[in-house]
Formats: sequence, C-alpha cells, structure tokens
Amino acid sequence: MTQDTVVIDPQGSIINLKYGLTHPELSADGNYLYHYNYGEARFDKVNLTDLLLEETLHYEKEGPDGMGGYIGGYALTGNDQVMVWSNRLNALFDQEGKKVRDLKLTRIASEIEGPETFPIRLMEHPSDPNTFYGLYGKWLDHQFFLIRFDLETESYEKIPLPETRKLNDYRMEIEHEGKPAGGFSPKPIAHAIQDNKIVITNGAFNEAYVYDIRLDSLYLKTWESQLTPNQNEYKLPKTVELLQAEEHYMNFNESIYFLPPKWDPVSQRYIRLSFTTQFSENLDEYGEAIETGAEVYLTVLDKDLTMLGETYLEHYPKNPSQHFFTDNKIWLYENMDDELGFVRIRLD
Repeated sequence: MTQDTVVIDPQGSIINLKYGLTHPELSADGNYLYHYNYGEARFDKVNLTDLLLEETLHYEKEGPDGMGGYIGGYALTGNDQVMVWSNRLNALFDQEGKKVRDLKLTRIASEIEGPETFPIRLMEHPSDPNTFYGLYGKWLDHQFFLIRFDLETESYEKIPLPETRKLNDYRMEIEHEGKPAGGFSPKPIAHAIQDNKIVITNGAFNEAYVYDIRLDSLYLKTWESQLTPNQNEYKLPKTVELLQAEEHYMNFNESIYFLPPKWDPVSQRYIRLSFTTQFSENLDEYGEAIETGAEVYLTVLDKDLTMLGETYLEHYPKNPSQHFFTDNKIWLYENMDDELGFVRIRLD
C-alpha cells in the first residue's frame, strides 16, 4: 500500500466544512464526489480526477422544486440524479435544481409516515424505474425493516430483518431527572444496490445482512477477523442518567467499531474499515470526550463479500469514519487549514 495527501482546489469558492465531509456520495462512475452542505440545500460536486470543485448544485428549500431545509439523506442514481429522502419527502432531482419525480412513498406505505419511523436509506432498483427499496427503523420498539415499493401499482411489501433484534443488546436509553432524554444504539446501514444485492451492516458486529433482490432471499454473511474482536465487547447499560452517558459512549467506542463496506466501481471490490478510539482523560468545554487517536483496520472483500485480506493501518492513527473508496484508493477526509483534503491509501 502507498499513501499520499491531496487538497481540493475550490476554484475561488468556499467548501463548507463546518460539519466535516457530510454524507459523501460518489457518481455512478466513481469520478465525482458530492458533498451535502447541511441545512443549505446545496451540493458541492468535486472532480476527483482533476482534484477541483467543478460546480455547486443549488436547490430550493420551498415550493414545487423544494427539498426542504434538512434532509434525512441522499444518493446518486445510476444516471446521477439526486435522490433525496426524509420523513416528508422522497423525490428525484436533476442537477439543474428541478424536482423530476416525487416518489410519494408515504402515500403508498402510510406506516412510514410520521416521526416514529425514520428512513435510513432509499435505493433504486438497478433496472426497473418503478421499483425502489427503503431501509427503515422505528425507535420506540427498535424495529428495523426493508420495504419494496412498486410505484406502478402503488403497492409495497415489508421485509422483516429479524437478525437486527440483537442490536437491542447495545441500546442505551438516556434519562434526565427521571425523564426520557434520548438514546444511543448502533443502527443498520445500507448503500446502493450492487450485483442485485442490498448489503446491510452495523457498527457492533463483523457481519452483513444480504438481501438478494432477484431471488427475494435474505441471508447473514459473517466474517472472522484475526486482528480484532468480531463484535463490540462493551456492555452498555439499559438506562443511564444524562451526566453518565458520555462515559459509556466513550467506553463503547474504545472497543471495536465496524464501518459500512464501501464499493469501488472501478476495481469491483469492497473495503471495510474498523477501529478502536483512544480518548484523553479530560473532557472538552461541552463535557464531551476528546479523541486523541485510533487504531484502524482494513478488510478487503470481493464483490461476493468474501474476505480477501485484512491489515492494520499503522500510518493512519485517527478516526476514519468520513471516507470513500474509488479507483482502488481509499480517500480519508482531512481538514487542511479549512480546505477539503484527503489522505489517500492505494491498495496493491
């Protein structure tokens, strides 16, 4: 493996890095990075070949082409339209700021409407423009499930994910003076459909839930690491007072945490990073733990999710959560004096 550092030329503009690299998504060919400006309804389009900000895509917050002030998430479709999802809106936008299709998913499946259900990921079918898949969660009963939407017949099928129930062992309810004040739990994550498969992972276990859309089958794929534990080993309390929550969150992150696999359309492989976090004994001004470093591990998988190898990244001792994988290189976000930079690791 070889490693270098690059900085993106903003071309006289400003790339907003207040929240880091938020929701990085790649174009279908892997040549462009999209960076969502949180709360601003705009996306920076970065040319990864020339290492420059090519343009900024501007959208309306309100009106017939509005996507709202805040979105739950977004993805690039096969033809690089921007697919946006939230509790209120599921729609496709072109790159000129126009809404080209309102999917109206809450009208098809009323059970996903309302604040008790939250959308995690929306996925387009690779060949059927009237079929979409969604990954959803319900916080109160800690339920996770897939839904297949048929826009032509305005019908849907709910696909339970029973293996996600074991995430209940990592659910911590937070209280303040005896009243609910939030909670913490790793949740399932999915990305775009590859090879007709939806790959669902979570941060606590070294495994993937795989749904084959052609076979309509669901199975569990487990990996055995020789370098790290295969699940997070910290036992979170079921309920904790607000002032003690940060300590347990820190202890959880000092154990192994698994990031979602990243697909490279060029090399046709996945990588999956996992890491343990190191903290200072002191807290910051907000009472939150201060990260001082991390031990990061790399796993390489083929397109069938078979493990090809794993290694310890001794030259990258920090949290790797904001990253992507394209052209056989892992791009790890780095704020370089308020400029968008990346540490790149090329795989041999």
